[in-house]
Amino acid sequence: MLRIAATLLITAAFFGTIEATFIRLIGDRLGLGQMLVFRSGAQVLLVCALGGMFTGKGVGMLRTHRLKGHLARGSLAAIVWYCTFMNFRSLDMPLATTLSFSSQLFILLLAWPVIGERITREKAAMAGIGFLGVVVAVELWNPSGLDWRISYGLTGSCLGALMILITRSLSLTEKTETIMFYMAFIVFLSAVPQAALDWRPIDSTLLAELVMLSVFGTTGTFFMVEAYRRAEASALAPFPYSRFIFAVAFGHMVFGDPIKTATIAGAALIALSNVLPVLRARRAAARRRVEKAPGAAE
Repeated sequence: MLRIAATLLITAAFFGTIEATFIRLIGDRLGLGQMLVFRSGAQVLLVCALGGMFTGKGVGMLRTHRLKGHLARGSLAAIVWYCTFMNFRSLDMPLATTLSFSSQLFILLLAWPVIGERITREKAAMAGIGFLGVVVAVELWNPSGLDWRISYGLTGSCLGALMILITRSLSLTEKTETIMFYMAFIVFLSAVPQAALDWRPIDSTLLAELVMLSVFGTTGTFFMVEAYRRAEASALAPFPYSRFIFAVAFGHMVFGDPIKTATIAGAALIALSNVLPVLRARRAAARRRVEKAPGAAE
Protein backbone atom coordinates (compact mmCIF):
# COMPACT_ATOMS: atom_id res chain seq x y z
CA MET A 1 0.00 0.00 0.00
CA LEU A 2 2.84 2.40 0.83
CA ARG A 3 4.45 1.76 -2.55
CA ILE A 4 1.22 2.65 -4.36
CA ALA A 5 0.75 5.76 -2.22
CA ALA A 6 4.35 6.87 -2.84
CA THR A 7 3.91 6.37 -6.58
CA LEU A 8 0.74 8.45 -6.53
CA LEU A 9 2.45 11.23 -4.57
CA ILE A 10 5.47 11.35 -6.87
CA THR A 11 3.10 11.44 -9.85
CA ALA A 12 1.21 14.30 -8.17
CA ALA A 13 4.52 16.15 -7.75
CA PHE A 14 5.30 15.62 -11.43
CA PHE A 15 1.87 16.85 -12.53
CA GLY A 16 2.16 19.82 -10.16
CA THR A 17 5.45 20.78 -11.80
CA ILE A 18 3.82 20.63 -15.22
CA GLU A 19 1.05 22.89 -13.91
CA ALA A 20 3.66 25.35 -12.62
CA THR A 21 5.40 25.25 -16.00
CA PHE A 22 2.20 26.28 -17.78
CA ILE A 23 1.58 29.02 -15.20
CA ARG A 24 4.91 30.53 -16.11
CA LEU A 25 4.52 29.92 -19.84
CA ILE A 26 1.25 31.81 -20.14
CA GLY A 27 1.70 34.22 -17.21
CA ASP A 28 2.60 37.21 -19.38
CA ARG A 29 -0.13 36.58 -21.94
CA LEU A 30 -3.11 36.08 -19.66
CA GLY A 31 -4.60 37.68 -16.57
CA LEU A 32 -4.07 35.85 -13.31
CA GLY A 33 -7.82 35.87 -12.66
CA GLN A 34 -8.43 34.00 -15.91
CA MET A 35 -5.97 31.28 -14.93
CA LEU A 36 -7.55 30.94 -11.50
CA VAL A 37 -11.05 30.71 -13.02
CA PHE A 38 -10.01 27.85 -15.30
CA ARG A 39 -7.99 26.03 -12.63
CA SER A 40 -10.59 26.24 -9.86
CA GLY A 41 -13.43 25.59 -12.30
CA ALA A 42 -11.73 22.39 -13.44
CA GLN A 43 -11.48 21.18 -9.84
CA VAL A 44 -15.15 21.94 -9.22
CA LEU A 45 -16.10 19.91 -12.31
CA LEU A 46 -13.84 16.99 -11.33
CA VAL A 47 -15.20 16.81 -7.79
CA CYS A 48 -18.79 17.03 -9.06
CA ALA A 49 -18.11 14.24 -11.55
CA LEU A 50 -16.51 11.99 -8.93
CA GLY A 51 -19.27 12.75 -6.44
CA GLY A 52 -22.02 11.90 -8.91
CA MET A 53 -23.45 15.42 -8.99
CA PHE A 54 -24.19 15.26 -12.73
CA THR A 55 -26.33 12.16 -12.24
CA GLY A 56 -28.18 13.62 -9.28
CA LYS A 57 -26.72 11.08 -6.85
CA GLY A 58 -24.11 13.31 -5.27
CA VAL A 59 -26.23 16.14 -3.86
CA GLY A 60 -25.43 14.89 -0.37
CA MET A 61 -21.82 15.86 -0.99
CA LEU A 62 -22.82 19.50 -0.49
CA ARG A 63 -24.46 18.95 2.89
CA THR A 64 -22.39 20.22 5.78
CA HIS A 65 -22.83 21.42 9.35
CA ARG A 66 -19.52 23.28 9.22
CA LEU A 67 -20.13 25.89 6.56
CA LYS A 68 -18.16 28.54 8.47
CA GLY A 69 -15.12 26.28 8.45
CA HIS A 70 -15.43 25.75 4.70
CA LEU A 71 -15.85 29.48 4.12
CA ALA A 72 -12.74 30.24 6.19
CA ARG A 73 -10.70 27.61 4.38
CA GLY A 74 -11.99 28.68 0.99
CA SER A 75 -11.21 32.34 1.67
CA LEU A 76 -7.67 31.43 2.68
CA ALA A 77 -7.37 29.22 -0.41
CA ALA A 78 -8.29 32.15 -2.66
CA ILE A 79 -5.32 34.12 -1.29
CA VAL A 80 -3.02 31.09 -1.25
CA TRP A 81 -3.79 30.18 -4.87
CA TYR A 82 -3.20 33.79 -5.92
CA CYS A 83 0.17 33.89 -4.12
CA THR A 84 1.14 30.45 -5.44
CA PHE A 85 0.39 31.39 -9.03
CA MET A 86 2.32 34.66 -8.63
CA ASN A 87 5.19 32.75 -7.00
CA PHE A 88 5.62 30.40 -9.96
CA ARG A 89 4.92 33.12 -12.50
CA SER A 90 7.53 35.49 -11.04
CA LEU A 91 10.46 33.34 -9.88
CA ASP A 92 12.58 30.59 -11.36
CA MET A 93 11.13 27.11 -10.89
CA PRO A 94 13.61 25.69 -8.33
CA LEU A 95 13.38 28.73 -6.02
CA ALA A 96 9.58 28.99 -6.29
CA THR A 97 9.30 25.28 -5.47
CA THR A 98 11.67 25.59 -2.50
CA LEU A 99 9.61 28.44 -1.06
CA SER A 100 6.46 26.33 -1.38
CA PHE A 101 8.09 23.67 0.85
CA SER A 102 8.29 26.14 3.73
CA SER A 103 4.58 25.60 4.49
CA GLN A 104 5.55 22.63 6.70
CA LEU A 105 7.68 24.95 8.81
CA PHE A 106 4.83 27.41 9.29
CA ILE A 107 2.66 24.47 10.38
CA LEU A 108 5.07 23.87 13.26
CA LEU A 109 4.89 27.52 14.30
CA LEU A 110 1.10 27.74 14.04
CA ALA A 111 0.24 24.32 15.49
CA TRP A 112 0.34 25.49 19.12
CA PRO A 113 -1.61 28.79 18.87
CA VAL A 114 -4.17 27.38 16.40
CA ILE A 115 -4.86 23.81 17.55
CA GLY A 116 -2.95 23.62 20.84
CA GLU A 117 -0.45 21.04 19.59
CA ARG A 118 2.62 20.82 21.84
CA ILE A 119 5.90 21.98 20.30
CA THR A 120 8.80 19.82 21.49
CA ARG A 121 12.46 20.81 21.48
CA GLU A 122 13.01 18.47 18.56
CA LYS A 123 10.25 20.13 16.53
CA ALA A 124 11.63 23.55 17.35
CA ALA A 125 15.12 22.47 16.29
CA MET A 126 13.82 21.05 13.01
CA ALA A 127 11.89 24.27 12.36
CA GLY A 128 15.11 26.18 12.92
CA ILE A 129 16.93 24.03 10.36
CA GLY A 130 14.07 24.51 7.91
CA PHE A 131 14.07 28.29 8.23
CA LEU A 132 17.83 28.27 7.82
CA GLY A 133 17.11 26.49 4.53
CA VAL A 134 14.78 29.32 3.49
CA VAL A 135 17.44 31.91 4.41
CA VAL A 136 20.02 30.04 2.33
CA ALA A 137 17.67 29.54 -0.64
CA VAL A 138 16.77 33.23 -0.92
CA GLU A 139 20.35 34.34 -0.11
CA LEU A 140 19.13 36.63 2.66
CA TRP A 141 22.71 37.64 3.47
CA ASN A 142 22.85 39.50 0.16
CA PRO A 143 20.12 42.20 0.45
CA SER A 144 21.20 43.90 -2.79
CA GLY A 145 20.30 40.78 -4.76
CA LEU A 146 17.14 39.94 -2.78
CA ASP A 147 14.04 39.62 -4.94
CA TRP A 148 10.96 41.09 -3.22
CA ARG A 149 8.79 38.64 -5.18
CA ILE A 150 9.79 35.87 -2.76
CA SER A 151 7.06 37.42 -0.56
CA TYR A 152 4.46 35.67 -2.73
CA GLY A 153 5.88 32.24 -1.95
CA LEU A 154 6.38 32.92 1.76
CA THR A 155 2.91 34.47 2.19
CA GLY A 156 1.30 31.58 0.31
CA SER A 157 3.17 29.06 2.46
CA CYS A 158 2.24 30.76 5.73
CA LEU A 159 -1.46 31.05 4.89
CA GLY A 160 -1.35 27.58 3.32
CA ALA A 161 -0.14 26.19 6.65
CA LEU A 162 -3.11 27.78 8.41
CA MET A 163 -5.37 26.29 5.74
CA ILE A 164 -3.89 22.82 6.34
CA LEU A 165 -4.56 23.11 10.07
CA ILE A 166 -8.20 24.01 9.34
CA THR A 167 -8.34 21.03 6.98
CA ARG A 168 -7.20 18.73 9.79
CA SER A 169 -10.20 19.86 11.80
CA LEU A 170 -12.67 19.61 8.90
CA SER A 171 -11.46 16.15 7.88
CA LEU A 172 -12.68 14.73 11.19
CA THR A 173 -16.31 15.16 10.11
CA GLU A 174 -16.34 16.11 6.41
CA LYS A 175 -15.78 14.05 3.26
CA THR A 176 -12.78 14.76 1.08
CA GLU A 177 -15.07 15.62 -1.85
CA THR A 178 -16.96 18.14 0.28
CA ILE A 179 -13.77 19.87 1.41
CA MET A 180 -12.36 20.00 -2.13
CA PHE A 181 -15.63 21.26 -3.61
CA TYR A 182 -16.19 24.19 -1.26
CA MET A 183 -12.57 25.28 -1.49
CA ALA A 184 -12.48 25.27 -5.31
CA PHE A 185 -15.94 26.84 -5.60
CA ILE A 186 -15.00 29.76 -3.32
CA VAL A 187 -11.73 30.28 -5.22
CA PHE A 188 -13.74 30.25 -8.47
CA LEU A 189 -16.16 32.90 -7.18
CA SER A 190 -13.30 35.11 -5.98
CA ALA A 191 -11.48 34.77 -9.32
CA VAL A 192 -14.42 35.77 -11.52
CA PRO A 193 -14.19 39.53 -10.67
CA GLN A 194 -10.40 39.41 -11.15
CA ALA A 195 -10.85 37.84 -14.56
CA ALA A 196 -13.55 40.35 -15.55
CA LEU A 197 -11.37 43.34 -14.62
CA ASP A 198 -8.34 42.06 -16.53
CA TRP A 199 -9.84 39.95 -19.31
CA ARG A 200 -7.55 39.28 -22.24
CA PRO A 201 -8.39 37.57 -25.53
CA ILE A 202 -7.92 33.81 -25.53
CA ASP A 203 -6.86 32.24 -28.81
CA SER A 204 -6.80 28.52 -29.53
CA THR A 205 -3.19 28.13 -28.34
CA LEU A 206 -3.87 29.85 -25.02
CA LEU A 207 -7.04 27.83 -24.56
CA ALA A 208 -5.14 24.59 -25.09
CA GLU A 209 -2.49 25.68 -22.57
CA LEU A 210 -5.17 26.66 -20.04
CA VAL A 211 -6.81 23.27 -20.44
CA MET A 212 -3.46 21.53 -19.90
CA LEU A 213 -2.77 23.66 -16.81
CA SER A 214 -6.20 22.83 -15.38
CA VAL A 215 -6.09 19.12 -16.21
CA PHE A 216 -2.60 18.49 -14.83
CA GLY A 217 -3.16 20.66 -11.75
CA THR A 218 -6.52 19.12 -10.88
CA THR A 219 -5.37 15.55 -11.56
CA GLY A 220 -2.27 16.15 -9.45
CA THR A 221 -4.46 17.32 -6.56
CA PHE A 222 -6.62 14.22 -6.91
CA PHE A 223 -3.58 11.90 -6.88
CA MET A 224 -2.24 13.68 -3.80
CA VAL A 225 -5.52 13.16 -1.93
CA GLU A 226 -5.59 9.50 -2.96
CA ALA A 227 -1.98 9.03 -1.80
CA TYR A 228 -2.72 10.35 1.71
CA ARG A 229 -5.85 8.21 1.81
CA ARG A 230 -3.71 5.08 1.36
CA ALA A 231 -0.85 5.83 3.76
CA GLU A 232 -0.03 7.99 6.77
CA ALA A 233 1.33 11.46 6.12
CA SER A 234 4.44 10.70 8.20
CA ALA A 235 5.28 7.68 6.03
CA LEU A 236 4.95 9.79 2.88
CA ALA A 237 6.86 12.83 4.17
CA PRO A 238 10.02 12.36 2.03
CA PHE A 239 8.23 11.93 -1.31
CA PRO A 240 6.83 15.45 -1.98
CA TYR A 241 10.41 16.67 -2.23
CA SER A 242 10.73 14.82 -5.53
CA ARG A 243 9.03 17.93 -6.91
CA PHE A 244 12.27 19.85 -6.48
CA ILE A 245 14.04 17.45 -8.85
CA PHE A 246 11.28 17.92 -11.43
CA ALA A 247 11.40 21.72 -10.93
CA VAL A 248 15.15 21.85 -11.53
CA ALA A 249 14.80 19.72 -14.67
CA PHE A 250 11.80 21.58 -16.14
CA GLY A 251 13.14 25.00 -15.16
CA HIS A 252 16.51 24.35 -16.79
CA MET A 253 15.19 22.66 -19.95
CA VAL A 254 12.15 24.87 -20.62
CA PHE A 255 13.23 28.28 -19.29
CA GLY A 256 17.00 28.00 -18.98
CA ASP A 257 16.83 28.64 -15.22
CA PRO A 258 20.28 28.52 -13.61
CA ILE A 259 20.86 25.73 -11.13
CA LYS A 260 21.99 27.74 -8.10
CA THR A 261 23.98 26.12 -5.31
CA ALA A 262 22.17 28.25 -2.72
CA THR A 263 18.75 27.03 -3.88
CA ILE A 264 19.83 23.38 -3.81
CA ALA A 265 21.40 23.76 -0.36
CA GLY A 266 18.31 25.54 0.97
CA ALA A 267 15.97 22.89 -0.41
CA ALA A 268 18.14 20.16 1.14
CA LEU A 269 17.94 21.81 4.59
CA ILE A 270 14.16 22.22 4.34
CA ALA A 271 13.79 18.58 3.28
CA LEU A 272 16.11 17.47 6.11
CA SER A 273 14.04 19.35 8.69
CA ASN A 274 10.94 17.41 7.63
CA VAL A 275 12.43 13.99 6.93
CA LEU A 276 14.65 13.59 10.03
CA PRO A 277 11.73 13.44 12.52
CA VAL A 278 10.05 10.80 10.34
CA LEU A 279 13.19 8.64 10.25
CA ARG A 280 13.65 8.97 14.02
CA ALA A 281 10.02 8.02 14.64
CA ARG A 282 10.41 4.95 12.41
CA ARG A 283 13.52 3.82 14.30
CA ALA A 284 11.79 4.34 17.65
CA ALA A 285 8.78 2.32 16.46
CA ALA A 286 11.08 -0.46 15.22
CA ARG A 287 12.84 -0.60 18.62
CA ARG A 288 9.49 -0.83 20.43
CA ARG A 289 8.42 -3.71 18.17
CA VAL A 290 11.66 -5.54 18.90
CA GLU A 291 11.28 -4.99 22.64
CA LYS A 292 7.70 -6.30 22.58
CA ALA A 293 8.53 -9.31 20.41
CA PRO A 294 8.29 -12.76 22.11
CA GLY A 295 11.63 -13.72 23.63
CA ALA A 296 13.04 -10.19 23.41
CA ALA A 297 13.54 -10.00 27.17
CA GLU A 298 15.32 -13.37 27.41
